[in-house]
Amino acid sequence: NVNEFGDFVIVRSDGSPVYNFVVVIDDALMKITHVIRGEDHLSNTPKQILIYRALGFETPKFAHLPIILGEDRSKLSKRHGAVSLRAFRDDGYVSEAMFNGLALLGWHPKGDSEVILPEEIIKEFDIKDIHNAPAVFDRAKLKWLNGVYIREILDLDDLTSRAVPFFENCGYKADFDYYKKVIQAIRDSIETLMDIEERAKPFFIDDFHYEEDAKTWLETEEGYNVIQAFYEKIKDLDTITKDDFKKTTKEIQKELKIKGKNLFMPIRVALTGKTSGVDIATLVEVIGIDRVKHRIEKALEYFG
Repeated sequence: NVNEFGDFVIVRSDGSPVYNFVVVIDDALMKITHVIRGEDHLSNTPKQILIYRALGFETPKFAHLPIILGEDRSKLSKRHGAVSLRAFRDDGYVSEAMFNGLALLGWHPKGDSEVILPEEIIKEFDIKDIHNAPAVFDRAKLKWLNGVYIREILDLDDLTSRAVPFFENCGYKADFDYYKKVIQAIRDSIETLMDIEERAKPFFIDDFHYEEDAKTWLETEEGYNVIQAFYEKIKDLDTITKDDFKKTTKEIQKELKIKGKNLFMPIRVALTGKTSGVDIATLVEVIGIDRVKHRIEKALEYFG
């Protein structure tokens, strides 16, 4: 009903065309068949349909989606943080997780799982199933989804290729095979590729500082004796594997009658400077015997 909005301007007094006129010409010349946009464009649609008809163009099909809200229920904008795909990519989000997360804004697959691969979304998605209510952009859920793709779904080689720029941005230089071993070791503990900087540090930094709460494990005679015994057992080795590490620690356990944290924490602190982090058996195998010896020697000197 044209009486509901009256006459409207399509060209300004200076001769420049307005949005509603320009967008119709643009879409018609590009032979656009479907226009899918936010519900904030609803008021423009009848005007544009009239322009299509007046100019003799075929009118496309229009669909209007609920707007996306921030967690404060206001329209999503830059003040809510990163909102561009490029920004999320630079923050370590993988494309499949973004695809999955965006698809869930106002739509849900028929099954119970919210983890649904892009190709499955394409097969199942129907615009008629989109909800009418505005969708709230949940960053925590997106981060969780991203972690699922990193930990469980992406192929190791593919994930490593995507991780290389993040390694390099941290100054962590190595060949692809080494990066791959590191990713395999840390993928279960990261949610975005930006987490690589902190999680991968033990695999690249040999001359680290000991955290204050970690020092206490090597400031005792018992803790120092553990790393001293560990060094005596590995100093003549040319290589070291997870099995070698497990065998060595079992021998120390029997000899010193120490087990649990009192056995493993001094070794962890000597090798990483921290009381938590990556699996130590994996770490020693990846970094190699020479670097393991260097770190233990450093700890023996520092705490001796």
